[in-house]
Amino acid sequence: MMAAAASAFAQRVEVKGIGTYQYEGGFFSSSKPTDDETAKAVALAKVNAWKNYVAKLNPSRQQGLAQHEKEALDNLDRFIIDSVVIDSAKDTDTRTVRVVTRVAFNDEAVNQFVASTTVGANGQSAARSQDSAFTFLFMARKATSITQFDARRTRIAKAEAAGTQAPDGGVAATAQVTVGGSTQRKEDAVTYAVSSSQDLDTAMGDVLSSSGIEYIGYDDVVANCNAVPVKKFQSEFVDADELSPQTRAAVINAARACDIRYFAYGTIDTEVATVDPVTGNQKVFVSVRSQLWDIRQRLPRKIGSVGPKQYAGLGPNQSVAGRNALNDASRDLARTLVDQLNAKGIR
Repeated sequence: MMAAAASAFAQRVEVKGIGTYQYEGGFFSSSKPTDDETAKAVALAKVNAWKNYVAKLNPSRQQGLAQHEKEALDNLDRFIIDSVVIDSAKDTDTRTVRVVTRVAFNDEAVNQFVASTTVGANGQSAARSQDSAFTFLFMARKATSITQFDARRTRIAKAEAAGTQAPDGGVAATAQVTVGGSTQRKEDAVTYAVSSSQDLDTAMGDVLSSSGIEYIGYDDVVANCNAVPVKKFQSEFVDADELSPQTRAAVINAARACDIRYFAYGTIDTEVATVDPVTGNQKVFVSVRSQLWDIRQRLPRKIGSVGPKQYAGLGPNQSVAGRNALNDASRDLARTLVDQLNAKGIR
């Protein structure tokens, strides 16, 4: 139930939009806008809400929508779940009506639209993807402990003495003390362990397949092209965010031998759970980092990257909260990779 609710919520994105329309007014009350003129202001508010929604998307997704902007605007209602006018006002001096609308967009419907317009329909993408084989390798890590250090304060005091001769020949002594210091803070020490990537692979594979991207599982590259098995280099991700140069070269060479052209790899880190102050549920953050490479030539070329980007998940316990966050992170990561591939004209 919790997972289903989190998924449904992720598909709904609410954005505000403002629409202003100059009216003429009715025959008997020219100082007021007609219902039709008010409706036109509401329509403009929806369009501006859509523009605000698009502005928050990743650059590759914005580029895909920009290429089909007219089609999207002509069919705007297919992306809208509901809309509510939250404020309206008219200015009789300028004869304008101003409307503020809150619009809820169906994020998944937008994803499907982008996929259909960039990849193509009725199997048209299959012929164009023969030289665009794609595979990905992501290591899932889970924080097992976190150590936070208190700030260390160093206090320095310096005393200086000064003497002043009085008119009667005596000496008056004064003391001046200067106090200073510094504060030193240490970064949190986080210990990671490699965890299962099955949920990650499933969520990413679902998005890639529905978007028309034909991908090859890394296990098949291992079985058919002698790639390095994941278990042999899992430990490299425990203390670092990168593969060693030797392992990376071996993985890419094996993928290239399997006629793989595009290769993505990175890490998804699940942090230690905390208590959400609003709901009282467990809250888990997931951090994503990824790089997308064209490995067709001898020297790989990076054609995209994601993150570092964080996602939060809530649940009655750490396991549910972590899975919700991981699912959202995996799906958004896959969508971003699809957008970057499509932006390069890759099917």
